[in-house]
Amino acid sequence: MNYRMVKRSSTPELVMNEILNSIMTGELKPGDRLPPERELTKMFGVGRSTLREATSALVRMGCLEVIQGKGTFLKKDFEPAQPFAMSLGDLQAAANIFDLIEIREILECNGVMLAARRADADDVRRIKDTLAKMKGAVQDVQKFSEYDFEFHVALAKASGNGMIHEMMSWIVRKVHEEYEKFRPKALFQMDEAISTAEEIVSCVVRGEEEEAARWMRGHLNLVTAEVKRMMPDIKSFMGR
Repeated sequence: MNYRMVKRSSTPELVMNEILNSIMTGELKPGDRLPPERELTKMFGVGRSTLREATSALVRMGCLEVIQGKGTFLKKDFEPAQPFAMSLGDLQAAANIFDLIEIREILECNGVMLAARRADADDVRRIKDTLAKMKGAVQDVQKFSEYDFEFHVALAKASGNGMIHEMMSWIVRKVHEEYEKFRPKALFQMDEAISTAEEIVSCVVRGEEEEAARWMRGHLNLVTAEVKRMMPDIKSFMGR
């Protein structure tokens, strides 16, 4: 297997492009193992972090799989035959979204449990107000996105933990920046987002910590499920 060396200043997208090319040409076939990491870094002329970022994105889009103790493989059931209209930038934005959602799940599922335990009347009013704004913005994606941001920050504030509030403010803002790169209109299942948000608020009001976390997890999974649905194969993307 021969890969072209890419410039050290290149982004992981160029490494992804080389691997995708090897799939499209048939050089890398379903079930094949990629060369070891050390060999790949030499082939591409890049560092491990760049290589890992590229392969991680391809794992997330369903091309590759990592088998512990054996290596990284092209998935056996991967069939490059469906229409594909995503750019490399889309793929990297999608990978970033997955990473950020993982962080959010850790912070928000625990944070909303604290909110269910600690929220006072002002917190509840603030959360309900932002939810009402979301409901009133279903015809405006940009506004809905802004109010969704406010909703999650209000829940973080209600946790009573200043660090959770500060971190969530940054993380949610970063997530929404990635949404803007990755087809934002397709990522908001507004009806379901509002429905799950309503359940979260109800749980916080009733002090149901575990249920609040469960609904928060479902709320966050709406985005990851939609991103995965939009991860078709790579044929037209490669311009073949």
